[in-house]
Parts: sequence; structure tokens; C-alpha cells
Amino acid sequence: MDILSTTDLIALVAVMVIGLPHGAFDGAIAFCLGFGRSRGKMAGFLIMYLLLAGLSALIWSVSPVFALAAFLALTVVHFGTGDIQHLPPFGTGWGARALKACQILVHGGVVTILLPVFHQQEVAGLFTILAGPNAVLLMDALQPAFIIWLAAAAVYGLAGLTGRRYGPAALELAGLAIAVWLLPPLAGFALYFCVVHSRRHFTSIWTAMQMYVSRRAIMTSGAVLTGLSWAMGAGLYASQTLTGDFTADEAFIRTVFILLAALTVPHMLLVDTMYRPTLTKIAQS
Repeated sequence: MDILSTTDLIALVAVMVIGLPHGAFDGAIAFCLGFGRSRGKMAGFLIMYLLLAGLSALIWSVSPVFALAAFLALTVVHFGTGDIQHLPPFGTGWGARALKACQILVHGGVVTILLPVFHQQEVAGLFTILAGPNAVLLMDALQPAFIIWLAAAAVYGLAGLTGRRYGPAALELAGLAIAVWLLPPLAGFALYFCVVHSRRHFTSIWTAMQMYVSRRAIMTSGAVLTGLSWAMGAGLYASQTLTGDFTADEAFIRTVFILLAALTVPHMLLVDTMYRPTLTKIAQS
């Protein structure tokens, strides 16, 4: 049975072709962080990266509901952290840290909290495809998460009234909220992932990477890792369709999001715990 519309198919293809490759430049980032000083270090990085991705995919096969919940939580942090990098800080101290946490939750929750709340029936169906019938429990958990999101948005909004520095961010959030409300869920996710998150990530790292790695090396490493990611996706898709447990549409949905989840873990560890803190230290020195 076909469950994907033409819009849904275009959205999933866009995620694979436009959005997914933004993480393929992790090899160049690793080079900037010193892993490229020797072939052994670079090989070790790639092995650990792929092992983490493989372990994440394995966890999904063993405990899909836990894996989906973890993916949503990690995505909130990763998307939110990426979206506020260009914004001026509120200040220092515990109050500033609390406001930063609100920022991360509000920005990162647009597609992970708002979108499912806006499209509960459709997203519940997608969750069931991804993690089985017990995944509907996550929809129940999203209701209190939505209340927390609203509270964080109120705090963020009140803090932002102290100056006009956050006007563009507020307009972006409002526009994205309207977009994910009006668009089908997969299209709304693709819009954010490809146009906002992936574009912002690439533009933020491009200049920094060229200080340490040639443009040719950046593009070559990106092409290689993109090809490997697509190969992993092809294998994942084939493994699900050959068993007959899933239709072609279900297998495509599962392939896109399980692959994203698997690659999010090493990508997030590299970018959020190593690369961005390093850039911050350099900027402060």
C-alpha cells in the first residue's frame, strides 16, 4: 500500500540528497581538530565514527522505541545548539545559562515538539512505522513537552524584549512555526533540515575549515562520506524490503530516519562536544 504522497517522496529525497551530506564534512572537521596529522589518527577517527553509527543502528533494531526517543532528545539539543550559535549571548552566570537552555529547547523543538503536536495523527503513523505500535507512547510524552516548550518560549521572548538583537531569530521561529503547521509533516521537517539546519551548519564551518584544509580536500572528503552514507542507506533499504516485513514506502521512511539517527550520534559528538567548544576557545583567546 502506498502511504507516501508525491510531496512526501520529494521531502525524503531532499533530506537524503541535500540535508544528509551536511554531516559528510565531518571528515574535514576532524582534520581541523588534529585527527589529520597522521593517517593512523584519521583512520582511527573514521573507524570510531562508523562504529558509533553502526551501534546506534543496532540499538534501533533491538529497542526501537528507546532509540526513537533518544533520537528526538538528541535532535532537540543538536538543532537548538546549531541554531543559536550566531546569536549574541545573554550574559554570564546561572541566569544566562538558564536562558541559553531555553533558547536551545525553543529552537530545537520546532520540528521535534511543535511539528508532532500540530500533526498528531500523521506523526503517530510515522512513529509506528519507525518503532512499532508502542511508539504512540511518545506522542503522549510530547504533550507535557509542548507545555515546557511554551514556557521556555515565554521566558525566551521576555528576555528578548530587553533588546532588538533577537528580532531576526524571533521572525525565523515564527516563520518556521507557521511552515511546520501548514506543511505536511515530512515536508515541514525537510524544509527545516535542508534549508535552515544544514545550510547554517555548512556556512558556519566553511570558512573555518578552509583555514586548515584545502577546498579540494574538503569537497573530496565530503563526497566520499556522502557516498558511504548513501551506500549504508541502500543496504538498510534492501535489508528491509527483502524480508517482506515492510512495504517499499515504509522501508524508505525507516531508511531515511534510522540512517539520520545513526549518523546523528557521531556527528553530534564531533560537532557539539569538540568542534564548537574549540572554536569558542579560539575566539576567546
